[in-house]
Amino acid sequence: MIHGRQPRLVFWETTRSCPLRCRHCRAGARAAPAPGELSTAEGFAVLESIARWEVPRPVLVLTGGDLLARPDHPELVARARSLGLSVAVAPAVSDRLTPKLIGRWADLGVSALSFSLDGATPGSHDAHRGVPGTFRATFQAIAEAQAAGLRVQVNTTVLPDRREELGALCALLKLHRVPVWELFFLVRTGRAATLPEISPAEYGAVAHLLYDASRYGLLVRAVEGPWLRRVHHEREAGAAPPRDGGYPVMAARLRRRLGPPTHPSSIAPVGTLDGDGIVFVGHDGTITPGGLLDLPIGSVRTDDLRAVYQGHPLVQAIRARRFSGACGRCPARSYCGGSRARAWAETGDPLGSDPACPWAPELGPAPPGVAAAGEVPPG
Repeated sequence: MIHGRQPRLVFWETTRSCPLRCRHCRAGARAAPAPGELSTAEGFAVLESIARWEVPRPVLVLTGGDLLARPDHPELVARARSLGLSVAVAPAVSDRLTPKLIGRWADLGVSALSFSLDGATPGSHDAHRGVPGTFRATFQAIAEAQAAGLRVQVNTTVLPDRREELGALCALLKLHRVPVWELFFLVRTGRAATLPEISPAEYGAVAHLLYDASRYGLLVRAVEGPWLRRVHHEREAGAAPPRDGGYPVMAARLRRRLGPPTHPSSIAPVGTLDGDGIVFVGHDGTITPGGLLDLPIGSVRTDDLRAVYQGHPLVQAIRARRFSGACGRCPARSYCGGSRARAWAETGDPLGSDPACPWAPELGPAPPGVAAAGEVPPG
C-alpha cells in the first residue's frame, strides 16, 4: 500500500454533457446531460463529506464531460473553496470557457486548470477532438489562465496515430511555459474501444521518450501507464533505452527540437494507482476506483465515500498488490502495479496483468503450483 486511509485525489465527473466529440472519450459524452446526474444539493453533500476528512484532505478535481455544461458549476467551485478544499478544474475548450470565468476561478483560489492537447498541429488535434478551432482556442485559454496566475497542466492521450507527434508537442509546451504534462496511456473503453491497439513495445518506447522529456524542466506524469516509474528507476540506474518500438526516431526528433537535456528527471519514483491514492465519483454518484476503471464499488447516494475507499475488497486488494499473472510476480509491483483499468477492460479481471506492460513477456508464465490471486467481487 502506497497511500493511506484517504486518497490524494478525488475526481468528480460532474456531467457527461460535452460540446466536443473526442474519439477516445471513455464516457461517450454527448450534448445533453445523461440521466441521473447528481443535483446541486447532492454535490454539496459530497463536498461537505470530503471537507470532514483528515488533513491533508484530498485535492478535488472537477471534470466531465464538460464541467461548464452544468449551470451550477460556479456554485460548486465556490462551495468547495468555502469548505477549504483544494480544487482543480478540467473544462472542455469551448465558447463557454471565457477569460471572465477563468478570472473568477483565480479569484476563488482554484489550484490548477488542465486542458487537453492530443496533437501537435491544429489539423491533428482538431480531427481527434471533433471540433475545428479547438487547438488554437486551447493555446488561447492557456495564455488567459497563465495571465490570471493559475497553474496550468496539459493532458495528452497517447494515441496510435499520434505517437510521433509527442516530441513536437513537448516542445510546444516548453515554448508556452506549461509546467505540467500528464500523459494518458490509452485504455480501450467507451469510444476508445474502436481505436487500434498499441503494442507493449510501442508503449515502452513512449515511456522512454517521456523519461527524456522529463529532463527538460517539465513535470511529466502518467495515467494508466505506471510502468513509466519503472522506466525512471531503470534509466536512473544507467539502463540503456530501447532500440525498437520507434524510440530512436522519436528521441532524435526531441533532441533536435530541444537540444541536450537540461534538468534531472521530474518523474516521481512512486505514485497513484486506481484505488490507491485515487477515487472517482461518476455523474450519477457511482463510486469507482478510477475514471477508466469503470467498475462500481458504491454510490455517494447510499454510501460514505471515504468508507468505500478504505474498506471495499477490490481497492484493498489493489493497495495490497494482490495481482495475478505477470503483475503479481513483478519486482516493480510496489511502485508500478500496472494499469488496473486496462487489465479490467482487456481481460475482465481488475487484478490481472496489464496487457500493455512492456516487461510482462520477460516474466514468462507462472511457475507450476503458483496460484493466481482470487477474483474480488466488484460490488
